[in-house]
Amino acid sequence: MNVVIQPQGNLDLKAAAMLQQNIARLAWEKYNRWFIDLGEVTTVSHSGLMALITANQLAKKTGRSLSLCNLKGSVMYLLEITELDRLLDILSDDEEPMGVVHKIVF
Repeated sequence: MNVVIQPQGNLDLKAAAMLQQNIARLAWEKYNRWFIDLGEVTTVSHSGLMALITANQLAKKTGRSLSLCNLKGSVMYLLEITELDRLLDILSDDEEPMGVVHKIVF
């Protein structure tokens, strides 16, 4: 079972806190793979980057996998210059999350 988390707008301090809350809840549920769909995210702050790193660490710690998908050019550029594209699993543009049974939008 897989789940998609889809933040909207700016992944700033407030949205990052919401992302971390949603990820923390997922650690107790039976989803094997977590996708964070960044297709509706326009900007990512330092807090947003830290939330993505924390989500990745929690996924690994709990035996799950985390992938980012639908990144806009500016978000991908930010991950590249911070070298987080090497740490985080990022689906290519032609890949879509498979087997999704639940979607969380905020």
